[in-house]
Amino acid sequence: MTRAQALRRLFGISWQRYRGWVVAFGVLAVADVLAAGAFALTLRTLIQSALHEQVREALFATAGAAVSYAVTVVGASARLNVINLLDEAIGAELDERILGLIVGLDDIEHLERPEYADRIAMVRGSGDVIARCGWVLLDSVTMLLRLLVVLTVLALTAPVLLFLALLLVPALWLPRRGQHVVRDATVASAQDIRQAEHLQTLLTEATPNMEVRIAGARPRLVERGRRTWDRIIRRQARAQWTAAGLGITGWAVFSLGYTLALLLIVHDVASGRVQPGDVLLLVTLTGTLRAQAEGVVRSLQHTTEGMSALDAFLWLEDRAAHRRPGDTEAGVPERLTDGITLKGVSFRYPGTDTWVLKDMDLHLPAGSTVAVVGEHGAGKTSIVKLLAKFYEPTEGAVLVDGVRLSDIPAARWWSRTTANFQDFARFEFPVRESVGVGDLSAAGEPDRLTRALADGDAEEIVAGLPQGLDTQLGRTFDGVELSTGQWQRVALSRAHMRTAPLLCVIDEPTASLDPRSEYVVYRRQMALAKSLAERCGTVTVVVSHRFSTVRMADLIVVVDGGAVAETGSHDRLMARGGMYADLFRMQAAAFRNG
Repeated sequence: MTRAQALRRLFGISWQRYRGWVVAFGVLAVADVLAAGAFALTLRTLIQSALHEQVREALFATAGAAVSYAVTVVGASARLNVINLLDEAIGAELDERILGLIVGLDDIEHLERPEYADRIAMVRGSGDVIARCGWVLLDSVTMLLRLLVVLTVLALTAPVLLFLALLLVPALWLPRRGQHVVRDATVASAQDIRQAEHLQTLLTEATPNMEVRIAGARPRLVERGRRTWDRIIRRQARAQWTAAGLGITGWAVFSLGYTLALLLIVHDVASGRVQPGDVLLLVTLTGTLRAQAEGVVRSLQHTTEGMSALDAFLWLEDRAAHRRPGDTEAGVPERLTDGITLKGVSFRYPGTDTWVLKDMDLHLPAGSTVAVVGEHGAGKTSIVKLLAKFYEPTEGAVLVDGVRLSDIPAARWWSRTTANFQDFARFEFPVRESVGVGDLSAAGEPDRLTRALADGDAEEIVAGLPQGLDTQLGRTFDGVELSTGQWQRVALSRAHMRTAPLLCVIDEPTASLDPRSEYVVYRRQMALAKSLAERCGTVTVVVSHRFSTVRMADLIVVVDGGAVAETGSHDRLMARGGMYADLFRMQAAAFRNG
């Protein structure tokens, strides 16, 4: 989609939703254009009538000039009010569209790559800016039409002064070039702005601020924030000075021509070639010409921020519309019979040259519980991201009962997937919503909520809350704050809202729990995995650093350097005496010594 297409859609939505406001804008614009020429002509008639003592004509001319001036002044203010109403109304719809596009993308690359994150930061919450950009641009067209009217009247009165129109070219073009420089600086500052906002979060939010205080890092972070803002300000200042210099140059050329035009008018008056009324008309027109040109430049300047946001919006639309050539809209099986297979899978994150996974062949049998273990950086998280269809393999394929996962639409696969991640989300809603969001189709079913809370070992937590399931969670909204372990159990409960997943991912589900709770949770997870396996052939993938718990899995996969080092049951791997056995013994020894 191009800018022009996006703006046409914006105007189309405005016409469909708010036709009365659009009609009002059009009427005001037409009246403003007509009033621009009428004001100068009525002033000329007024002077001529007064000189010839034509009282009646002078009164009519006075009334015409007053009405024309009122339309110009009041019309400009009224158009601005209409624009404000339209950009707020349409902006809300655009913001909803933008959020839908962001969360609707089939991968999370746009959230993890800095250059994508910059564009997301630029477009998020910018619906009103984009909407205003479109209508201000249309208002600029109105001003250009007024400019043409003034030039037409000027041509009929004193054609020689039309050279001022040529001088408007640098007066309009150079400031516009300056605004491009400002916009480029804004885009270039996006990452610095995100870093400054991150530093502000570290310094002002409770959780990170505890570490900041203990570490005594506040002065360093404040200084780093100051340097970041200095960098942003310097970049913006250079751009603003450049824009100002270009603007001054353009208007200096026009001002020189304007001065020459006034001298020509004075010369014509002295030689008797023009009447006093014509003098007033020409002075008014040349002054109006300058004012109209300045108005066009100001309007175009106001579109700069909007165009940056519009470009980010178009990028987002393009990302959402992009479909991979291999996407054949395959269906999702009702239950797994064979399982999930990684066939010759290699993967590197977009924009990098480092292989995270290389030539990986791995079969996860239907109905199995698979534990993925390995040292930090081995590639465990990347395997999970591929299985969950957050990314596509760079090479090779992930197969679901023989069907390429890349051919299954992401929304369909996610509807049959459930997960609990180590970096779990804290939905600061009432408990029933914080858990129910795990399966919105069943969020209003009390029995489903009760079962999910039991599966997540969170029943005691809810029982101890002042309003039970209706208790607001989170300090941000004046709710009850939970401990990290309690939040994790709520997240586990949320993951168990779905009753028929084909893939269940449990990523470090007990990282915030004590050993006793960890054992209880894992026992329950294994029992649930067995139940899901019988009903749906579900593959449960458990990622953990704690080897004492993964021994309960049917299949243990040891990952090292982006490849599968070993596979087998706990007993088989221990008997083999390889990498798994070494890591298990080291962890067991550390636990005993601790």
